[in-house]
Amino acid sequence: MPTLSIVIPIYNEEGNIHELVRRLQSLEVKDVEFIMVNDGSRDASLKMLTDYASKDTRFKIIDLSRNFGHQLAITAGMNEATGD
Repeated sequence: MPTLSIVIPIYNEEGNIHELVRRLQSLEVKDVEFIMVNDGSRDASLKMLTDYASKDTRFKIIDLSRNFGHQLAITAGMNEATGD
């Protein structure tokens, strides 16, 4: 079980995901999970996230059926978080 869960809502962020992932992967934190909540993106965000998740098990993806807003996306991510 990870000690830290980081929840990040994503909505049409395909232009920013590579840099976000690069920065998250550079963190010097052991036992961390990154919960990326796709909040109904209409661009390639979900595909990019799932590609990263397939290569790095610290990334967990939640795909919401439509855009609910960042507050509910964060709530959805916190409900799935397993960190302390």
